[in-house]
Amino acid sequence: MLGCCENLMKELALEDPEGYRRYLRMDTETFELLLSYVAPSITKRDTNMREAIPAAERLAITLRFFATGIV
Repeated sequence: MLGCCENLMKELALEDPEGYRRYLRMDTETFELLLSYVAPSITKRDTNMREAIPAAERLAITLRFFATGIV
């Protein structure tokens, strides 16, 4: 799922806003607004073992799960 956030989400936001809306069930402006509200609560720190998943990716994964029920 992380690869989708790197490539697909950025591509959809730039080239296919309606596809982005279908994918997450919200437009980019709403996603950014929601991210600004929840980012402080869902941001994690990097550890010696691994890099933390960025807040935007965490939110996108969660929203995609809520939209489809698929992990």
